[in-house]
Amino acid sequence: MATGRVDIVEQNPRGPRWVGTLVLVALLALPLIGILADRDTSRPVPIVTPVPLRNAISVTPNAVYPAATGQGDTRTMRVAFPDGSRAAITYPTDLNLSSLGVRPHVSGTLGGDGKEGEFRSLTAPLYGEAETASGRPMIRRLTGNVTVWPGPLGVDTAGSVLLFAFGDWRIALQDTSAGMTFEQRVAWAENLHGRLTPDGFLTLSADGPVRLSRPGQTREGVLVGPQLWLGGLSRRMLVLAPIPGCERASKTRVVLDSRHPVAGSVCRGGFYLAASGDEDFVRSALKDVRVRPQ
Repeated sequence: MATGRVDIVEQNPRGPRWVGTLVLVALLALPLIGILADRDTSRPVPIVTPVPLRNAISVTPNAVYPAATGQGDTRTMRVAFPDGSRAAITYPTDLNLSSLGVRPHVSGTLGGDGKEGEFRSLTAPLYGEAETASGRPMIRRLTGNVTVWPGPLGVDTAGSVLLFAFGDWRIALQDTSAGMTFEQRVAWAENLHGRLTPDGFLTLSADGPVRLSRPGQTREGVLVGPQLWLGGLSRRMLVLAPIPGCERASKTRVVLDSRHPVAGSVCRGGFYLAASGDEDFVRSALKDVRVRPQ
């Protein structure tokens, strides 16, 4: 996982910090003891009120930063898609794709045959649990590695979020405003599985009533199969997805977020690429990046 860190503020402690608490109590007690020892009993005793503490925590970006190899004007990095398939990405050195961070994205259904049933997307929030929580308390722990959190603020069509923990990775399942039943949430929690590859990528599998979308699968024209999202911390993003039969994918598209509108896309050699960001980045990403299966 990534080594870069960003400080944020969390109001609720993650666990007991006895040493810090004892030191704080001792420091607060000293002026109060002095006041009590020297006080004139005819005067009121000042009340010492401790100032509420905030705990600064370090947050690691929820992404993997693969090593790039090569010299001169070209670099190559090897990646794993969430379905376990692998590929090598060759790109101009100036794009510096290895520094963007890589996150998995896939979708799936609960019940049905993979086309019908309760459809949901699975994303990797940029800052994992901290981003999902947004300073709010967890609703409940569903299973050993799955928790339930409030949905994003200001999104009327969104419901609660199921947050899966697979090692250091955090994967979010965004519910709709109608919401799943308790039994449906448990079904997702118990039947979605994650495994880390030796180079840090997360692969996902499912069993029981949960079905993950297949490579190249679309839903209402939107690509919902396994993808890799590169970037997101800046305007620059590149989406990679395996698509069997690129010639049939002319109208396929991906949906990111309002901060990263897709500026262009191309499909060649069995892989779909969509880019967002400044004009130079988009042009070079779509023209010069090559992806080949491993």
